[in-house]
Amino acid sequence: MNAEAKLINVAQRNCDFHRGFLALQEEHDGWVSNIRGTLPKDLTGTLFRNGPGAMNVGSEAYGHWFDGPGMISAVTFIEGKAHFKNRYVRTPKYLNDLEQGRVSSRGFGTQIKGGWRKNILKPLSNPANTGVSWHGDKLCAFYEGGQPYQLNPETLETLGPEYYGNTLNSRSTISAHGKIHPHTGNQVNFGVNLVGLGWRGIKCALDVHDISANGNRVRSCRIPLDRFPFLHDFGLTENYAIFVVSSINFKLGGPLLGTATLSGNLSYNDQQAMRGIVVDLRTMTVAQEFELPPGIVVHFANSFEAGNELITDFFHTQSTEGFAWLGDVFDVQTVAGAKLQRLRINLKTAQTRLEAFAHAPDGEFPAWNTNHTGLNSEHCFYVGHAPGREQGFFNSLVTLNTRTGACTHTNVGDNRYTSEALFTAKARPKAQDDGYLLAVVYDASTHRSEIQIRNAQNPEEEVAAVLLDHHIPFGFHGHFTGDTFLR
Repeated sequence: MNAEAKLINVAQRNCDFHRGFLALQEEHDGWVSNIRGTLPKDLTGTLFRNGPGAMNVGSEAYGHWFDGPGMISAVTFIEGKAHFKNRYVRTPKYLNDLEQGRVSSRGFGTQIKGGWRKNILKPLSNPANTGVSWHGDKLCAFYEGGQPYQLNPETLETLGPEYYGNTLNSRSTISAHGKIHPHTGNQVNFGVNLVGLGWRGIKCALDVHDISANGNRVRSCRIPLDRFPFLHDFGLTENYAIFVVSSINFKLGGPLLGTATLSGNLSYNDQQAMRGIVVDLRTMTVAQEFELPPGIVVHFANSFEAGNELITDFFHTQSTEGFAWLGDVFDVQTVAGAKLQRLRINLKTAQTRLEAFAHAPDGEFPAWNTNHTGLNSEHCFYVGHAPGREQGFFNSLVTLNTRTGACTHTNVGDNRYTSEALFTAKARPKAQDDGYLLAVVYDASTHRSEIQIRNAQNPEEEVAAVLLDHHIPFGFHGHFTGDTFLR
């Protein structure tokens, strides 16, 4: 079945979660009048979300979920009202694809039609589709393999690549998982870069960046790597950044010669230990390195320091099932999750210990009270599958008490599916978890999306929901700020 026929087939299905991957072509900007319940008056700010707004251009489908063009949506809450706007990030990739009506550049799992001659030595395009952050009075959309793109927060208009006061350059990559330090206001981020050629082949390095609160200065350090790694996220404590290089290998020969995609040359080595790296942010030097059993780590939850120990939580698996479905989102049957685990690193003895949260279900996309980033936070919020509804996209909000291990499931509704749910504290919180969970939920029965606002202390309680008259395609990561940006 060709791409166009597959898209039409998916679009015609009823109550099918796959339709949540279909494109939203229109760009909206207006107040939302359809509210279920009553929006809380103390919920003020903007929920930004990023993700691929389309999985096709014309009749051609992108070959991987990571390759669709980035689309930012913004939901503003103010005085008990809600405003919605969305806009595609005008990257060269997006503009060229739109003008030509076809895939015009390579991606993580997408080739240009025409074989190796059309793809040889062609760089991977930057769709700016993975993360979004408001920091240093700059709204930026992020991708793994390139620079962030700065946007006007009022209009979501694309302003161009962001280099943080020219400290970085067009060859620098910045991850989609920068974390804002609650004490310094700095954003800690990283990038993986190709840095040269050696007798063993291409040299790679991990660059760690401490970006000043005003976004104009960067302190960096470079750490050599023995291979091109899979490194998507990290843990941040008050003084340290914690990285875990998974047992994933990429063969670069085929992608460089244009005969294969990077995703197609990904393999898991069950005999290769994971490499851990701890960077002291005060000196921007490596404080400790360690090894863990073979595995794959994608997303980190919160991290903190306790005496000589660094403690970080992350989703961990030894299966590539979580990668397999990403290449064809219109055929996936179940979106796989992973196990949340806790890693303890003793800086004095150099010993490490992995601990399982025994009763926590599989899931992904962790969130926490970001006012406590780098500090001991008692609750982790993430998404998973409700018992008995293990098929399809994520459909449940999970709350884990990381101290007691107590865990709750909240079904987001019949025929409804959710991406990452973010926590925002109430204006005058009485506890760390006294706030709201904000989830963009796709209703497959109506092909529309809603932003559910739930009581974080009791997620079964839906406080209110903003009901859109269109859908928002399934996305990746978001950011909530107490600022509002309305013209």
